[in-house]
Amino acid sequence: MRRILSSRRRCVFLLGLFLWIAAGRGVNGADGKIAFTSNHDGKEAIYIMDGDGGNPYKLTEGSYSAWHPDGQKIGFIYERDLWVSNLDGSYRKNLTKGRIDKFYSPAAWSPDGKQIAYWGRRDGLMGIYTMNAHRREPQPQLIVAGFLFHEDTLSWSLDGKRIAAAPAKVDKKPFGSDIIVINANGANAVNLTDNPRAKNANPSWSPGGKRIAYVASPDPLRWWPPHNIHVMNADGTDPVILTKEDRWAYERDPTWSPDSKKIAFSKQTPDGFHDIFTINADGSGLINITQTHRVSEGSPAWSPPSLAVSSSARFVTKWGNIKQRERLLPTGK
Repeated sequence: MRRILSSRRRCVFLLGLFLWIAAGRGVNGADGKIAFTSNHDGKEAIYIMDGDGGNPYKLTEGSYSAWHPDGQKIGFIYERDLWVSNLDGSYRKNLTKGRIDKFYSPAAWSPDGKQIAYWGRRDGLMGIYTMNAHRREPQPQLIVAGFLFHEDTLSWSLDGKRIAAAPAKVDKKPFGSDIIVINANGANAVNLTDNPRAKNANPSWSPGGKRIAYVASPDPLRWWPPHNIHVMNADGTDPVILTKEDRWAYERDPTWSPDSKKIAFSKQTPDGFHDIFTINADGSGLINITQTHRVSEGSPAWSPPSLAVSSSARFVTKWGNIKQRERLLPTGK
C-alpha cells in the first residue's frame, strides 16, 4: 500500500513539475507575448499578440506598454497617469493618480516587482524617478536630474541593482546621447557608449543580463534615418550593428524575447508608418510580424520569461490579416 501511495505521489509531483515548467516557458512556446501601441482604431491603444504576430487583441486605450515581472499584468500610460491592467482587462488600477506632471517613457518594473522606474517630470524637475510599486499610494522619488532627454526607455539589470538609460548630453554636441548605467539610487553613472557625436537610445537589457540592445544614429542632429538596432555586452564592449545598415532605416524600441534569442523592434516602412519586426540575436531572420498598411505599431514590449499563457484558442491569424478584414477587436474597457 505504501509503495502504491508513494508511486501516486511521485506521479502527482512529476505532473505538477511538468505543468510548472510549461507555465514558466509559456505553453505557446518560447516566443511568449508582445504588447505594443497601435493607432489601429484612430486612437492610441495597447494591444497584445503572440511573439510571431498571431492572435492580436486590444487591451485598453493608452500607450507605452510595460510588462509586470509576473507576466500577468501590463503597465501603460493613460491621460498622464500610470495604470496597470490584467491581460484580459478584468482589473485596472491607477498607480499615480495625478502625482506626475508628465511621463516621458514606459514604466520599467524592477525584476522583483518592488520598484518602478521611468523618465518623467514632477514639480518642474525632469529626470529619472523611481517609486515603490507595493505602496498603496506610491510616492515618486527623483534619483537623477540635470539631463536633457527625449522620450526614451529604461531597463533594469537582472539583479535589480542598476538601470540602463540614455540621457541627452549637455556638455557635448546638442541632442547627442549615450547609454549609461547607474545604480538604482542614482549613484555611480557609467557611460557605456561615450561617443561625442552619435545619438544612442532605447537601451534594453537581455533577460540573461549579459547584453544590451539599443538604437544608434551616427549624427545626433538627425532625428530622421538612419537609426539602427545595435547590441553590445553589458559592460559596453563589442558593440555591433544588428540590423542592415540602411541609410533610410528608422528603427527603435528593441525588446528581447524571453529566451534572449530574438529581438523585436519597430521600423518605419516605405508607406511612412511603422510595423513591428523581429530578428534573431545574431542578425539573421528579419521578419515583419504585423504587416499593416497606413497604421502604425510601436513601443513593443516582449513578455518576461515567467509568462504563462494558455494554448487554447490559438489561431493562425496574423495582425495584417485582421487589418485587411477590418475585424473588430475586443476593447477590454
